[in-house]
Amino acid sequence: MTLGSGKNRLKIKGKFLAFFSIMPLLLATALIRVPCPICGGSGFVSSTGMEGVRISKIESSTQSTSLQACANYRLYNMEITMTLFNSGTRDADGFIDLYLLNYSTGTILDNEFTVEIIPAETEITDTFNSYFKVEVDTTGPVTVTAAVEKSGVACKACNGAGKVALNAWPFYNSMKANFTETQRIFKPYVAPVFIQPEH
Repeated sequence: MTLGSGKNRLKIKGKFLAFFSIMPLLLATALIRVPCPICGGSGFVSSTGMEGVRISKIESSTQSTSLQACANYRLYNMEITMTLFNSGTRDADGFIDLYLLNYSTGTILDNEFTVEIIPAETEITDTFNSYFKVEVDTTGPVTVTAAVEKSGVACKACNGAGKVALNAWPFYNSMKANFTETQRIFKPYVAPVFIQPEH
């Protein structure tokens, strides 16, 4: 009986030992900050060749609006069609700032950005959806305008800090190769149940 009891004690001690060995390690990897693999630790993702890019045309339409009661904001799902022309001699790979405006007053309600690749001396048209969040009592028609970001934007992986948690580094590093696409979904508002657009 004593031997069996000793074995049980040993098993329990082994479980506690494993738990108290692994938990500090997991905690440490969450607290240790390392340079972000997306921006190289600068906190900033640069555009390339955007100097020669201009927006020829932009159209937007409200696809839906939804109320997020817990967060106390209204979410606009906007479909945007944008035509861009790159007059430069090199391909452009960079950011376009998007602004949700009150149609009547021109007041900026929220801003976002999207990533575009425009070959040299080429015009492209891109259609995509972007989410904007505004005060819950915002009503009335809205529109989207845009501007070419000549320099770049704060890295969404590290929120401009230049560092990420050690345990998150492999995840962000694996996204580096296809950063253009992942940057589109870095800001994923989980949209609540949509209600009909307001008119």
